[in-house]
Amino acid sequence: MEWQIATQTHRGNVRRFNEDALLVDKQFPLLMIADGMGGHEAGDVASRMLAEELGALELPPDLDDALARVSASIQRSNGSMIEYGRRRLNGQTIGSTVVAMLAAGDTGACVWAGDSRLYRARANRLEQLTRDHSYVAELVRAGQLSPEDAAGHPSSNVITRAVGAAVELALDRDTFDIRLGDTYLLCSDGLYNEVSPEELLDAMLARDVWQSSHQLLNLCLGRAARDNVSFIIGRPIAAAEDDLDATLTYYPGSEDDTLP
Repeated sequence: MEWQIATQTHRGNVRRFNEDALLVDKQFPLLMIADGMGGHEAGDVASRMLAEELGALELPPDLDDALARVSASIQRSNGSMIEYGRRRLNGQTIGSTVVAMLAAGDTGACVWAGDSRLYRARANRLEQLTRDHSYVAELVRAGQLSPEDAAGHPSSNVITRAVGAAVELALDRDTFDIRLGDTYLLCSDGLYNEVSPEELLDAMLARDVWQSSHQLLNLCLGRAARDNVSFIIGRPIAAAEDDLDATLTYYPGSEDDTLP
């Protein structure tokens, strides 16, 4: 299988800087979203570290080996962030969420830390393939909070795991099947906090992934868009319609927040 991929990133309607970064390497493919934390010269540095580290990888064809290299790369970024904060920012903690997806034939894999998400649209149904590392998500999983009450919870932005937050980083991993007709969405919380699951699914079902991406971005920006918003939409197809060797890396702070 080959892939159609569309990307969008924007600082939103409130934030002065975009602390997100994204990476698309179509050759494997490898897709990644990183949502930095800590403000300008901290969050954007953290997310860029992840994009640069993963973007430099030479991935083997075997999915398990490739996932192991991606995970090791994230662990190296974890150490680099801690060292950067110690040496350059007087001990300030910098960090980033990360969600990365790999695909090899009819099998996919993902690795993540934090509350950036991977979704799949299949047979007119939306599935969240990752589980948030957040205070509110833990309350929901423990049965102490309903999913309906989680969205408006005052601690909804408190995450319990992030790259750069601690010397020991625990990464979650999962594998899943891939079918023609699926659509995958990797995103920062700036997207799903503004757009409902029903709206996500509707956009992901659009015939063209670029149409999907513009629809979702416009929905966000037409609302509060209180946070940076970044996402990647990927769809497996039977035959290539564009350059499979293209690699796209977006770093925050460019003159144009929105990719063409």
